[in-house]
Amino acid sequence: MTSAYAPLPVHLITGLLGSGKTTALTHLLSQKPQEENWGFIINEFGEIDIDATTLSQANSNNQVLSIAGGCVCCTAQHGLKQAIDQILKQQEPSRPLTRLWIEPTGLGHPAKIIDTLTRETFAQTIHLQKIVCVITPQQLTPKRWEKSAVMRNLVTLSDIILLNKTDLSQSEETQQAQQLLSHLYPPKQEIYPTQYSQIALGDLIQARQSSKLTIFSSLTSEQPTLDSAEHFQAASLCSQSINSRLPSVLSCIQQSHSDSDELYSIGWVFKTNIQFNRIKLQRFFTALSPILNRAKGILKTGNEWQLINWTNTQGECQLSLKDIAWRQDSRLECLFIREGNSVEQSPLKTVKNIEKQLQNCLIIREK
Repeated sequence: MTSAYAPLPVHLITGLLGSGKTTALTHLLSQKPQEENWGFIINEFGEIDIDATTLSQANSNNQVLSIAGGCVCCTAQHGLKQAIDQILKQQEPSRPLTRLWIEPTGLGHPAKIIDTLTRETFAQTIHLQKIVCVITPQQLTPKRWEKSAVMRNLVTLSDIILLNKTDLSQSEETQQAQQLLSHLYPPKQEIYPTQYSQIALGDLIQARQSSKLTIFSSLTSEQPTLDSAEHFQAASLCSQSINSRLPSVLSCIQQSHSDSDELYSIGWVFKTNIQFNRIKLQRFFTALSPILNRAKGILKTGNEWQLINWTNTQGECQLSLKDIAWRQDSRLECLFIREGNSVEQSPLKTVKNIEKQLQNCLIIREK
């Protein structure tokens, strides 16, 4: 049960129009434990509360609030905060809410909703669980993926994908959608092909957690394309967590070659109060270019995050930045060239020097 000392678990169910979000909520409601008391915030794009009415009729004991006439991702964002405050204040002392479900309209991406739910003002009262995106194979096509920023944001920001209405899809459509999902970064570990949005409640009752720092190891298809096949003899690598001297670091992982103690890679995960200066970041990579083979990451460069990809191919260095929907942390991993003494034989000394240069790129912001 939720008490004054336990933040209320909050679930975000997103998806495009017609994907099956309300059907998913109705199915989850059928699994509600008798001792639990649920609340729902439904964002209707129009003025008629169709989805909210459906959930209310499914169980008259539900606390259902509707935000009509706008998208909580943008115009009705203030309405979302008010709705959360209202539903929390309306709890019965003898029967407090144990779980809150939020279904935004399918016309916008949930980045601003996540910003609202993770604000300091809600830190002691709510706890965001894994985000669900409901989408169909007919919607998730390569052509629409390229054209629709909304779709990309919905999928990228989610932790769990319900690939819904597979019974209404051709096998080629389903395979094409699954292929697209398999090449995403951050990688999607939980993809469920479903019919009628059927998902087990237990699969959703988990708090959001930062995924492991596996930028290159998750992209195994890219490894043979780099300069030296010898560089990727991972069996001879030693991995260890080290204490970083950089501010607001959640974790720092270093890999070195076991046969020579030569540095192979280093990666950092930063808190969200860290931002990166793009011009100084370019200088950082340029300075490291004699020993740096590849760098990849997701970095907060302002109010938003960007996917960073730095390559060093036969002496030609290139940095690309691409906007990406992301709301968890900043992470960067650098992969080094193995050519004689290009990398110092003391990994610890090398890491200290690299971190000293990287610190010049960091900007610490108050939350």
